[in-house]
Amino acid sequence: MNPAAHATPGTCRERLLPPRHEAATGTRPIKPRDLIELRDFGRSDASLTGKPIYTLSPDGMSAAIALRRADVQSDSYCLGVAIIRLDGSRRARLIDVGGEFMQSYADGRGIPATPTGSAYGTAPIWSPDGKAVFYLRRDHGVTQVWRAAVDETQGRPLTHFSTDALSIEWSSVGRTLLVATRPALAAGAAAIENEGRRGYHYDARWSPHWEAKPRPPLPLPQQISAIDPRTGEERILLEAEARKLKSVSMPSRPTDAELFTISAAGNRAWTTRVGLNPFNAPRRFHVEFDGRELNCPDAICGAGVSAAWWRNDHTLEFLRGGRADDGGRLALYRWDIRRGGSPQLQFQTDAALMDCTPWHASMLCAVETARMPRRLVKVDPSTGRFTTLFDANPQFASLRLGAVERLRFRNAIGQQTYGDLVLPPNHRAGQRHPLVVVQYISRGFLRGGTGDEYPIFLLAQQGIAVLSFQRTGYLPETYATADPSAAQRVNIEGFKERRAIFSALLAGVDAAIGKGVVDPDQLGISGMSDGASTTQFALINSNRFRAAAISSCCDEPSWLFVTGPAYRDQALSWGYPKQASDGEAFWKAMSLTANAPTMRTPLLIQVPDSEFRGALEPFSALQQYRAPVDMYVFPNEMHVKAHPAHRLAIYQRAVAWFRFWLLASTSDEPELANEIIRWKALRNPPQ
Repeated sequence: MNPAAHATPGTCRERLLPPRHEAATGTRPIKPRDLIELRDFGRSDASLTGKPIYTLSPDGMSAAIALRRADVQSDSYCLGVAIIRLDGSRRARLIDVGGEFMQSYADGRGIPATPTGSAYGTAPIWSPDGKAVFYLRRDHGVTQVWRAAVDETQGRPLTHFSTDALSIEWSSVGRTLLVATRPALAAGAAAIENEGRRGYHYDARWSPHWEAKPRPPLPLPQQISAIDPRTGEERILLEAEARKLKSVSMPSRPTDAELFTISAAGNRAWTTRVGLNPFNAPRRFHVEFDGRELNCPDAICGAGVSAAWWRNDHTLEFLRGGRADDGGRLALYRWDIRRGGSPQLQFQTDAALMDCTPWHASMLCAVETARMPRRLVKVDPSTGRFTTLFDANPQFASLRLGAVERLRFRNAIGQQTYGDLVLPPNHRAGQRHPLVVVQYISRGFLRGGTGDEYPIFLLAQQGIAVLSFQRTGYLPETYATADPSAAQRVNIEGFKERRAIFSALLAGVDAAIGKGVVDPDQLGISGMSDGASTTQFALINSNRFRAAAISSCCDEPSWLFVTGPAYRDQALSWGYPKQASDGEAFWKAMSLTANAPTMRTPLLIQVPDSEFRGALEPFSALQQYRAPVDMYVFPNEMHVKAHPAHRLAIYQRAVAWFRFWLLASTSDEPELANEIIRWKALRNPPQ
């Protein structure tokens, strides 16, 4: 964020904690800042698994969360750690406020620590006595471990590393904190800076689409340090010692188990991967009772179990579903094994339940619905009814939102998926609206699609219906492939995967049209990342869309060199044609550049400066052939754009773009005046 302008801690204390009450009027029009400045906690998506959203205190009476809230005016974030009393006996309390926005990093294609732009959202961990929590906080460009007592109002740093702390957990004996760092990354970066004195060698260490220098090559091992939780005293551990301390030995855990739970009596339940591919194969659920594995029907245990726990020594509860192939429905099953029979369905829901854990006779979960941001709730396991324990955004109940209906449909090869159809809040019977497709995950609160750039409820407020589309799952034939490259070869041949996704998207559009509320001649499409690729494919292989917008760009011949040698060689192994080869037939189905002479669908491109090079070839080609295209580049951004000020501009421009092309309406935002003039020229280009 902008280091020269930031929200002050005092201001953040006021902004982070929600008000006690808010009238649920449902009448106020929604504004961009209502979405951008929501209070968030935990990971940025509503996936079934991932970093913990909250942690439960040892006595089960409190939960700890890490809160964040964007501030558009200062282009920064307010960050804090809050303790929530689950019995409602006192208001949530902030025990630390401050720090800098932390984003996630990922290793890939031999290149380490590529920043993603997504928030690194994970909950604090509790001390064994429940009197303090420990968490990661970033200040002055370095992430440290901090400690805050639950009865205080400000934390303090526990470590003073010269490089980032990456993760924190208790040792198996619960008396020492184990903290991961990666000093080899800093040493490698220093070596590369020194290399620059004689010029960088261009090789597989480069990913030039986002950085104009090489990165230290993998592997770069992590270092584990044992930290005294009282003094911060550090001791670097040898690998064998760290491995021994990181987890309690569990000889009862199968070596191939992923999800695993065991009762006090030693009864077990676990998932294993079905198929060879380590990334996309489905998981089989196994249950063992009194030393014998039970037979659970494939329809229940064959795939899709995401969480499980023993309610007691003979009663197992588990969640399954919430995926494309089951229409997004999540189901809780209970299995009283002493009674025999099969697991019994307790309830089903379209809501996104996350991080559920047994809590007294109920379940404690984070939950989102299509029209409701994340909350912490108590769930009745028999009925699925939930009771709110912490609502981070009570003001949202005052907003006027359009109706949401989940539509389920199948693609051309029979894969099931779904989409959420959102209508304008003033919709009346008999009206038909333009429709914009937003991609490519539709789970939980409908904010702005993957990447959060196409504000669904803001579009609806402008009189545009929205289909929030959930992409289909992996192609079944990829499950048998032994490595990701083999799976990608299946996907790339004839763009088979992209065709399957797009046929599902068209089925969703047709389902929406079939409701009688959509004008089939006024369709728009948008997307980021995988969704941008589907949009690109749609513009080339269909003439149904009247306007499009993408947030990353593009799968083109130039991508082979823009992304660097490592990606190039990988893509060639998947079946992409070499440069200077006869690849015309291959690219005709996918490349905007190859189809530029006939492209006439208005296309808005809003990309980060770390990726804009990939858009230069198609943008230039489209301009040369006078296709209606406009592009904006956002500085200091990664794949997911994080700056609050940028997100506001992206929201406003995306909404104005679809209003202009689908409703023939112009925005009254003064910041967009020059852009509207430019778009009018795109609509009537000189001959």
